Amino acid sequence: MADPVIRHLPELGITMISRWVFNCYVIHDGGDGRPFVVDLGLPSQVPLVADALRAHGSHLADLGAAVATHGHLDHVGGLPRLREETDTAVLLPRTIRSMLDGTTPLRSPGPKQIAQILPVLADQPTDLAALRELQPLQGEIGYDGRAIRFDLAPAAWLGDGDHLPGLADWQVLHAPGHTDDATCLYHAPSRTLLSGDSVLSVGGRAWFNPEYVDAERSASTRARLLDVPVEHLLPGHGRPVSGADVLRDACSFADRPAGASKARALVHVLTNHAGRHPHP
Repeated sequence: MADPVIRHLPELGITMISRWVFNCYVIHDGGDGRPFVVDLGLPSQVPLVADALRAHGSHLADLGAAVATHGHLDHVGGLPRLREETDTAVLLPRTIRSMLDGTTPLRSPGPKQIAQILPVLADQPTDLAALRELQPLQGEIGYDGRAIRFDLAPAAWLGDGDHLPGLADWQVLHAPGHTDDATCLYHAPSRTLLSGDSVLSVGGRAWFNPEYVDAERSASTRARLLDVPVEHLLPGHGRPVSGADVLRDACSFADRPAGASKARALVHVLTNHAGRHPHP
């Protein structure tokens, strides 16, 4: 098992907790003095979140919310363990509700689409234990292209333009393309975008995700996000990127960044270990 990557971003008041490319983020003050966590994808990230909170003088029980940018397993897989330890409010994208009732068709990128982002997987130290951790959770929470399950009743369903309850500085941006429920969280005062899987990063550069279920919606999301002033990108997969205009400098989803040859060596990893393709 590789050591988790813990990256403190004191200028933003955020801690990134990553195992391989599975990133979650602890925001230590959401604007009301309480912390919250975004994209808690792995059960093993829960004690790491607790450690990050203690380092800032708070505890798991102090979390104001646990937010998911979308319902893929690697963004929600840690929520059941969190709820075993605390009654933290869970906030989910509104489109998940319509997936559950059948109003929105259930669709998710398949292996061919997932293969497009192999350069991102190759850009960080491989941790197969993180991938294996997801396997027994398949079918228990989240969704893929065949099934969906959310036994956790959310405290709120988040729609485009909403502000997180009690965390008024953070706004929800519906950003479909990768999935129909894909969202980003934007903090205008610091120009920070928690992009989920709508924007990734590779080689120190933002990359509009080429792994999508809908090319037209991906293009619309890209056009919309290019109008958002972003100086700090915190992606669901990949390393944080900062700069004067991060998204204007980004690769489009049609580009193929360097690293593809190295990424081919990881094809067998997904083939042999991914099972029903727990995302990235």
